[in-house]
Amino acid sequence: MTHRVFIVQDRESAQFLFPDCGDVGLTAWINEAGLFESEEAAIETAFVHCTEGFIVFEFIEDDPL
Repeated sequence: MTHRVFIVQDRESAQFLFPDCGDVGLTAWINEAGLFESEEAAIETAFVHCTEGFIVFEFIEDDPL
């Protein structure tokens, strides 16, 4: 089975958001990006942490066995 996940990229720095000790950090590596379970959560977080705009990417991820 699969489900949708979302990743946020900051337009100004081109870095990706990821969880960092209860806050949000930035990483240059997409494999370290945080996965959001809903598009709404991704957008709400991006509004707070990406002041110059952002891009939300949608991916399909396999559920763990």
